[in-house]
Amino acid sequence: MVGRGLEQALDDYLVLLAQSGSQEAFARLVARWTPKLLAFAARTLGTTEAAKDVVQDTWESAVRGLMRLDDPARFGPWLYTIASRKCADALRSKYRRTRNDAAIDAPNETVDSNPDDALDLAAALKRLPPEQRVAVSLFFGEGMSIAEIAAATGAPSGTVKSRLFAARNALRASFGEVK
Repeated sequence: MVGRGLEQALDDYLVLLAQSGSQEAFARLVARWTPKLLAFAARTLGTTEAAKDVVQDTWESAVRGLMRLDDPARFGPWLYTIASRKCADALRSKYRRTRNDAAIDAPNETVDSNPDDALDLAAALKRLPPEQRVAVSLFFGEGMSIAEIAAATGAPSGTVKSRLFAARNALRASFGEVK
């Protein structure tokens, strides 16, 4: 735990320096946080290329909004808030394109109907609605608490719990487990 305290203190210090205009401090924040954001976005989106785009968009928003961050200790959750919203936007956009393409190509067929995907976790996660996928990724992938996910997504804690519950049930159904 001491290591995390030092990591937090370093992040706090870098945030304060970046807010005062230090480009070097911001570059160090980017170097420290990009691997975590890439892992989160890749788990959420299911593709590394899309994750790179989301992380780039996240940093662009962070540059514009860093001065509005009142508490440097909240930098991590604040950054995940931006990233989770960018992931949700990317997923919504992808699903709209997929639905439109599917409607044009085969109006009577359903998307993701490949039976070989039944035991594929990545495929099962891709079938979750964007809000559930973000919640699952933050909870299981990043180890965030319900309260932290609520803060990051802007959803009430009860909604986060409902999303996780529904996602677990959907994943169980994907793998043939009956509750």
